[in-house]
Amino acid sequence: MYNGLDPYAQSLGRIEYAETVHHIIPAEEDPALFYSIDNLIPLSRHSHDEVHVLYRKGNEAKEETQAILSSLLRKPSW
Repeated sequence: MYNGLDPYAQSLGRIEYAETVHHIIPAEEDPALFYSIDNLIPLSRHSHDEVHVLYRKGNEAKEETQAILSSLLRKPSW
């Protein structure tokens, strides 16, 4: 669905290969979403670290970042 690329990096004008899958809502906050396709987004290592820095800035920054990531999700065409 993402052709191996990081959609968050692309939204910022960068082209980066996705190397990890990020839980938009952290697994420890809602274990039921652990395997939910609507909660998983591929990110590069750089983007993943960047997102976690934003999450640690506080609830407002975390919620804004989660909204951005959710808006970048692509739905499977099965």
